[in-house]
Amino acid sequence: MNGNISGPPGQSVALEETVKQMNNLIQENRDLKEALRQTNLTMKERFEGLTAWREKQRQERDFMESRLEEARSHMQALTLENQELSKKLEGAGGEARSTELEALRAQVARLQAEKNDLVALNSELQLKAEQDSQDDSFIEVIRVRRPDLSMTASRLDSEGVTVSQLLQSLRNETQRCERLEAELQASAAASEVENLKSQVMTLFKELQQAQSKLDEAEGMKRNLQDRCREVEQDVVTLKAQLEEKQAMQLENDRLKLQLGSVQTQTQIEQRKADEERNNLAQLKDAYTKLFEDYNELKEERKKRESLLVEKELVDELQRRLSAAEEALAVKQSRIDEMKQDMFLKEKELETISVFQAQAEVYSSDFYAERAAREKIHEEKERLAAQLEFVKKQNSQLQEEVDSLGRRSLNEMQRRHGSSGGNAHGAGPSLVGRGADWQHQGNIPEHACPKCGEILPDLDSLQIHIMDCIN
Repeated sequence: MNGNISGPPGQSVALEETVKQMNNLIQENRDLKEALRQTNLTMKERFEGLTAWREKQRQERDFMESRLEEARSHMQALTLENQELSKKLEGAGGEARSTELEALRAQVARLQAEKNDLVALNSELQLKAEQDSQDDSFIEVIRVRRPDLSMTASRLDSEGVTVSQLLQSLRNETQRCERLEAELQASAAASEVENLKSQVMTLFKELQQAQSKLDEAEGMKRNLQDRCREVEQDVVTLKAQLEEKQAMQLENDRLKLQLGSVQTQTQIEQRKADEERNNLAQLKDAYTKLFEDYNELKEERKKRESLLVEKELVDELQRRLSAAEEALAVKQSRIDEMKQDMFLKEKELETISVFQAQAEVYSSDFYAERAAREKIHEEKERLAAQLEFVKKQNSQLQEEVDSLGRRSLNEMQRRHGSSGGNAHGAGPSLVGRGADWQHQGNIPEHACPKCGEILPDLDSLQIHIMDCIN
């Protein structure tokens, strides 16, 4: 019972620690939810910015594609014109070389204009690449929009291929111009050929510069691709962290359910402990009341037994003392009578025979008185033995009453106070049993204290006691 009562405090301490840990987990969960909410808001804002940026880039890309288509059409037209000029140069003579020279100059001018357009287009591409490298918010948004980034990279690759094709076409046209220049050097004036050569060289240098800028743009594109791969890795890491947070949320929910079950079980155990405390208090009260009733009955029985035993012993001793005193009085009267007779006989008889008879009488009286005194002493010893016998029986009765009380107490404890109403009815039965024991403990009046034999009268008892002792 004590172990059950002292158990809940230890469980309450463990429950408080569990509740504290759960509160910490709940607070961490709330912080994580708040961080996720802030992250979602930030990503939403960046996504909106990215959407606007993509729309702007799409418009610019459409514009650049239209420009590239125009440049491609111009290159094709120039290629056709160069082919026609080559054919004309091959078919015509020196008279038409001046006209062809003018046509070549016009063609060089057009090539210069196309070169300028390509340089401007390359510059725009480079500026866009620099803006992409400096805009961190776009990189953050790319973590969420990976397919758009891949599409943009593929479009940049296609545009780079287109620019490379245009540059290759320009190189081819440059080579053709060089061949035309060589042909013109043989037929035209040296000054104009030098001018054309210088113009062609200038165009070639500008084309080399455009090629170097294009290479730089390709390098920046590779850097952007590397950064895109890093962003993809960051996205994978963020997904793993999100999965960990979701697992933590599930664990938190499971712990909440476990905490609820533990609290319910603790409340049930607390109610059981309260019921056991109430039952224990009721049992203690019932036991205290029964113990008090038992003590009262025990004291009352002791008083009654002591009164009955003492009264019986006193009555018996008084009666026997009265009988002994009566016997002594009778004997004393006989002695007085004998003394009177002796006095009278002394007066009447003065002979030796009278004296001898008187001496015999005195001797017999002396022996009779001694025998009477011995009987009185034996009677006292018998009464003492009877008293010891009564004391032994009283101690046996006391032990039986104590054992009976212990058995009754154990039985009452086993029933947990269910037989409290029967405790009051047990008193008369105990008293009745005590009376029966006292009645059974009464020693017969003429019983030998040594062997227990019952005799019909006191004289027979005295004679038997003398024989039994001897």
